[in-house]
Amino acid sequence: MASNFFAELKRRNVLKVALTYTVIAWLLIQLALLPALEVPSWAIKTLAVLLIIGFITIVFISWLFEATPDGMKRTADISPTEVLPTWSRRKFTIFIVTTALLAAGLLVFELLWH
Repeated sequence: MASNFFAELKRRNVLKVALTYTVIAWLLIQLALLPALEVPSWAIKTLAVLLIIGFITIVFISWLFEATPDGMKRTADISPTEVLPTWSRRKFTIFIVTTALLAAGLLVFELLWH
């Protein structure tokens, strides 16, 4: 049962969407925490709440809908054997690593700023 659920998450690209969103959200929070920007604490809290709401929304949407060459379609209307265009593993890895390096660069910048 659990393996079928994870296979379905993978087929619907929910895991990729969730990971991508998480990395970008983390990068945005790191950017907001830079002392040079002097972002007020209420703005950081608001950003965190919006990112959490956005995460829930984007995971829900990625479960229900699939991007096809003909536009967005409900996943229920697509046969399980239909091949959908996706990012290659290499492109996805490059995106995640690049975003993580940007976040690490922001962290180093923050440490050196003090």
